[in-house]
Amino acid sequence: MKERIAYIINPISGITDKKTIADYINKTIDANKFDSEIYYTKCVNDGFRQAKEFAGNDFDRVIAVGGDGTVNEVARGLLGSNTALGIIPLGSGNGFARHLKISLNYQKANQIAQNGEIISSDHGVLNGKPFFCTAGTGFDAQVGQRFAQIGRRGFVSYAQASFMEYFHYSPQSYKITIDGKTFSRRAFMITCANTSQWGYNAYIAPKASLNDGLIDLVIVSPFSFVVAPIIGLRVFTKSLYNSRNIEVYRAKEATIERDKSGYVHLDGEPLDEGKILNVKAVPGKLKIIVPASEKKLYSPFRYLNSR
Repeated sequence: MKERIAYIINPISGITDKKTIADYINKTIDANKFDSEIYYTKCVNDGFRQAKEFAGNDFDRVIAVGGDGTVNEVARGLLGSNTALGIIPLGSGNGFARHLKISLNYQKANQIAQNGEIISSDHGVLNGKPFFCTAGTGFDAQVGQRFAQIGRRGFVSYAQASFMEYFHYSPQSYKITIDGKTFSRRAFMITCANTSQWGYNAYIAPKASLNDGLIDLVIVSPFSFVVAPIIGLRVFTKSLYNSRNIEVYRAKEATIERDKSGYVHLDGEPLDEGKILNVKAVPGKLKIIVPASEKKLYSPFRYLNSR
């Protein structure tokens, strides 16, 4: 029996012409193996709605073609279903795809989407809203908001937003409860990580796992301008956990109480939330397609046979 595969394409993500990608998919898909459909999103959350519809119609694979925002929408629509998420990364940071070792080349990524292994993955929830890479409060959330206002994507714009925000940002005090234990911290930012990085190969939680049923809660204490380049270097060399400015806790559930309400980010997208943030890990509710060559990295994932 043929598998049913659908592609949800965000027409405004990245710089690659989407018709070129659609033409490539139609030209190279194995018609003996797949019945396929291509859908272009029309507005915010359209990817979620359409992914949910595809899952309800028993599609085997739904492929998100876009950046982390597109991946978040499509993944939300597939949660709890038997439909597997594939990724053709076309965004700026592409944090989820990079964590999964999915190629940033759309032809290679499409081969993974069609032929890769299917695994069960955790996700996180912040105040009832799902995230799949990272969520956070503090500096990274403010950078996300400034980045959105700039309107230009890419690493240079993200670095510009980070630099501009650093000189305006003031750390906050937090009361944190992790699995029943409460303590207070003054922090530059707090990141809740389901995967290892924000994107751009910037590793905020280099030891985070998709299959441990836990969120890595990374607390970054305030640091001087002199120390900032060292922190930045550690982020890009997977050595952040060695810094004296970092505390890491692994939690099934955590509550973060802030001085005041304000922005958080979910997979890089800014969102205004209240003073109290409840974060929890949800094990195994999302099926994801990963490169077969990377199977050993996901042990002890339970691999699922595609239908």
